[in-house]
Amino acid sequence: HLLQRHGADWDKPTPGLPYVLAREGYERVLASIGVSAKSIPKLGIVLDANDDPMRRWAQVKNRLDEEGIELPDDPQQDGVVVEGIRSTSRVGVWLMPDNSRAGALEDFVVSLVPDEDPCWPYADEVTLEAARRGAEFPERLRLKAKIHTWLAWQKEPGRPYGAAINAHYFGHDSEVALRFVKWFKRLFEVA
Repeated sequence: HLLQRHGADWDKPTPGLPYVLAREGYERVLASIGVSAKSIPKLGIVLDANDDPMRRWAQVKNRLDEEGIELPDDPQQDGVVVEGIRSTSRVGVWLMPDNSRAGALEDFVVSLVPDEDPCWPYADEVTLEAARRGAEFPERLRLKAKIHTWLAWQKEPGRPYGAAINAHYFGHDSEVALRFVKWFKRLFEVA
């Protein structure tokens, strides 16, 4: 959805646009890297960094090393794109939110909330108050609760992240979003 806001037309066949396959959980992504690296000419791997970006990077690096694909020792700010198993194949890796910090997709999404939105700070207050009153979301998911609280107040409440990007509730041109789009276009060689 973010790439659609940057001109990618997923509704018509466009050279370079990939098929996106969501794997639930990083264990499944790691387990599929070997087969994917051998069979997909342009493979993009996007994972949450979670609490330890260097540990997550090492997991992906080790798995690709087993396939003969060498990643740099550390993630790079603009994402990583390297040659795949064949000289005509490519592998790219992006750790959410920004290839350097601990975090997840929600930390990336927060960068898309318009700076001037008066409800965003209030969503924080409401979420904290809800936790104080007994809301059962765990503290580690408070940011997710805050985002969904804020989304509940939009013109069409409760839209998922992608649909909210397309509806222009979220922006699309934060610094980290532009770096992600640039990484994607470099990996898949799309304009």
